[in-house]
Amino acid sequence: MSTAPGLRLRRLLFWFHLGCGVCGGLIILLMSATGVLLAYEHQLVDRAAQRNESQVPSGTLRLSADELAARARALAPDVRLSLTVDANPAAPVTVTAGRDTVALLNPYTGAAIVDAAAGRRAFFAQVERLHRWMGGDARGTGATLIDLANLLFLLLTITGSYLWLPPVWRWRTLRGLLLFRTRYVNSRARDFSWHHVLGAWALVPLFLIALSGVVMSYPWANRLLFAAFGEPAPQRAGAPRTASPAREHGQLPNTSLQSLVDVAMAQDDRWERITVPASVRGDRVEITLELQSSARRAPRRTLVLGATDARVIAAPPAQATMQTPAQRARSWLRFVHTGEEYGLAGQSVAALASLAACLLAYSGLALAWRRLIVPLYRRA
Repeated sequence: MSTAPGLRLRRLLFWFHLGCGVCGGLIILLMSATGVLLAYEHQLVDRAAQRNESQVPSGTLRLSADELAARARALAPDVRLSLTVDANPAAPVTVTAGRDTVALLNPYTGAAIVDAAAGRRAFFAQVERLHRWMGGDARGTGATLIDLANLLFLLLTITGSYLWLPPVWRWRTLRGLLLFRTRYVNSRARDFSWHHVLGAWALVPLFLIALSGVVMSYPWANRLLFAAFGEPAPQRAGAPRTASPAREHGQLPNTSLQSLVDVAMAQDDRWERITVPASVRGDRVEITLELQSSARRAPRRTLVLGATDARVIAAPPAQATMQTPAQRARSWLRFVHTGEEYGLAGQSVAALASLAACLLAYSGLALAWRRLIVPLYRRA
């Protein structure tokens, strides 16, 4: 009689686990499969992007920032552009509009370069759209279903860890739950074994992937994370500020763009990339320095300079050094989701866990089919 409450709890969790798996199994399978494809995205894109580097002509200086900006504005005259200059002398200058890359320029001739990594970038962008929004947009139905599947996946890892626990702790019992067999009586026994063995070995990385996915999917989960550290969650950016008349009617008299870049570079000799607007509007200019670092996301400094005299108005420290404990936890979850927090080894673990999740989704749906659907055919 003492085990009856435990059996009832186990039965309740089993049907809850089964219901979550049936509702979200196919979407979880999609997220897991695309997660495997995205595991080494950055390495593959960077490898292809190395072919964009130009041969450095001996005795030739780079074009000035003003000359490069003029070439960039000629390519897209009606778009507000930015230039990103790399410390690597062979690397191209990247022309961007917001987050989109408009062109790559040879830093010595100003000629446009055909992006050798364009095909890989486009492929991974499509895979990422499937992974995050089911091919739609951030506010579409597909994105809502992905968010819900993240929550169901988290519940599956929690309930599954309890259901995995054997009724008797003996090696013979544990061996069947931890190790694959060489032969199975039938496909049901095979799927049952796969589901338990893969669930045991991939539990920790899958729990972290699902948990971080929920935090990134739902604002309430993000607020709970910050509340756990006693901090308010950051608010989303509000409406853009109204531009001044000087901004609306063209540029104010200002110093050269190259002078601004030189002053920004002198503020921190650790800079690896520098981003500057191609057109200066107003009396202030924001210039971003990306600093050398072995971290998965390089620290950045955003400097504010006077447009007319290149004087330093604001030079705050790197953003990474200004993070609160809650912000560091949020950043940790962001990069644990992809495994990048722990480098190539972490990405490999995330890829293997995503592959295990594919098999878990398949075996779980197959077991549910045999339990729920096959008996209906037999009765018929």
